[in-house]
Amino acid sequence: LSYCAFCHFSAQYGQVMQMVRHSRLCGRAIVAYLQSKGFPEVALHFVREPRTRFRLALACGNIEAAMESAFALEQQSSAEGKESDTNVWGELGSEALRQGNHQVVEMSYQRTKDFDRLSFLYLLTGDTEKLKKMLKISNMRKDIMSRYHNALLLGDAAERIAVLEE
Repeated sequence: LSYCAFCHFSAQYGQVMQMVRHSRLCGRAIVAYLQSKGFPEVALHFVREPRTRFRLALACGNIEAAMESAFALEQQSSAEGKESDTNVWGELGSEALRQGNHQVVEMSYQRTKDFDRLSFLYLLTGDTEKLKKMLKISNMRKDIMSRYHNALLLGDAAERIAVLEE
């Protein structure tokens, strides 16, 4: 493992990857070592388990790999008859927001049913059509606060008055 460490610090990724593939060391130990030394993107190449892959993808900022893992985790939980883990989508949304990827943020908020944040995202991106849809959704959900909030964001005075009259 010391030669592996030397290769890391020398930035010889190809040599490190070859060593890891052909070594008899425990896979978890290698992944833990790579992650502890600040190379989660290298460790990501060797992990197939969705939850670990998701964590590594977030650690190195790889939104695409994290999204693939989130879908795999969702599919896995639905196959087992469990409810999907909204925490995974929340974490993915936070990282995507940090990176400025508003399409992934939108999808994450939709999957977690985080309607308030979704409305605010639509306000920030200037998507008034989707903001109007959020107003309709809040009507269907009979959520008065969300309805007023969306009407306020849209500048719809008539809708705000209607909410206050109810």
